[in-house]
Amino acid sequence: MAALHGQQNTFYIPSSVEQEMCEHMFLSLPQEACGVMLGETAAGGIRISRFQPIRNVAPDPLHHFALDGAEWIRCIFSEPTLIGIFHSHPQSKPVPSLEDMRALPAFAGLLQMYLIGSPDPTSGLRSHMLLNGYQIESSKESQDQEQQVVPSYNLLPVPLCVT
Repeated sequence: MAALHGQQNTFYIPSSVEQEMCEHMFLSLPQEACGVMLGETAAGGIRISRFQPIRNVAPDPLHHFALDGAEWIRCIFSEPTLIGIFHSHPQSKPVPSLEDMRALPAFAGLLQMYLIGSPDPTSGLRSHMLLNGYQIESSKESQDQEQQVVPSYNLLPVPLCVT
């Protein structure tokens, strides 16, 4: 994890894993799809090795995502290589929304990367997505009168390299 602090990184993703995420996204339409990324951190980037879909249990799954709690907890405790999260924006660009940023603190302390996918409107194919990667950056900031330190998170764009 030390390799990620204070430098630009790249996310390396096998084309087979990208295809799994794409298929999950299209099978979930019109709802948002979600899941976790498994892999490892290395100097200069993160190597994704696997995608694990997780059921979206949001009250409004057409516009939001919420990871199924039981599946999420299984991933946290049984997958030592949990490194990131993926979700889709079926009707908008693959950039963090205000809702994404509001929900980020719920899981950001456990993860290093955040991927967002969207159907590619220019391809005309039902098998291609736009995919953006973001590094989860944490900082500490004081936000209350008692000077308690509360973590704050931000998403920094990171290049994706599909191999």
